[in-house]
Amino acid sequence: MKNIYRGIALLVILLSGCATNVAPINKPGNDVSIAKVNEVQKKIASCVTEVNQSDDAKYVDEHILVLTERSPNAKELFNSSDKIASDQAAVLKRFKESTLKCRDITNELPSPALVAVYTNFYTNIDAVYKDLIDKRITIGVANQERQMRIQYAKSRFAKILKSETGG
Repeated sequence: MKNIYRGIALLVILLSGCATNVAPINKPGNDVSIAKVNEVQKKIASCVTEVNQSDDAKYVDEHILVLTERSPNAKELFNSSDKIASDQAAVLKRFKESTLKCRDITNELPSPALVAVYTNFYTNIDAVYKDLIDKRITIGVANQERQMRIQYAKSRFAKILKSETGG
């Protein structure tokens, strides 16, 4: 019995010696990375804003997907049980094509993990668009799925950024 207690005590001592709680040091390189991340995100936002000024984007925002906070029919679109019409699908395809230039900007991010968040996001959004165009889901479901994917990508991006900058 004494040997068991000695063994446990020795194990606790050994394990406590391995566990150190060192606070991450904020290195000057991290400041550059954060500045670069902010710069790239501004470029992406600017590109998206530019794309959203197009007639196709305005149509999509009004009749298919909620793209902006000012979407005139957001409530109706999130609750819509309608399937996409063929003329709407054509506009959505053109809109998606116009966003490709914004997607390329994400490759400028200073971290492969951050680029991967965007890549995963775009893959998932493309799947939603495809399901909508193929009439597998309704406009309402597409909007709900799109919003969930946006929120997930935002939280994942923030988590990775925090871990990579020691924040």
